[in-house]
Amino acid sequence: MTHDLRVRVWTERDIVITERGRRDTCLGNALQVKVWAHGHPLLSWREVWEAFVQAYPGKWAIQVFPPKEKLVDGKAVYHLWVLESEPEGLNLKRAEGRGG
Repeated sequence: MTHDLRVRVWTERDIVITERGRRDTCLGNALQVKVWAHGHPLLSWREVWEAFVQAYPGKWAIQVFPPKEKLVDGKAVYHLWVLESEPEGLNLKRAEGRGG
């Protein structure tokens, strides 16, 4: 069963987040959501992020980029997997004491 959340972001676009259900993944149980706007205009990374943080404050999400043969690209719809906890090893800052 899907559920739509309407989120107004800083751009004043009416962005919709559709909850598509939970599934088990290699990163634990995750809620699959799709982010889109009426008429399916392209959204910037920032617009998708703003909608996500308004709907799921304090949560982490993953967006995947499949190989060409698995790509589904009919409309400007952005698929995210909302995680239960921070994905270990995928934070943007390296742990102190590790090079780089």
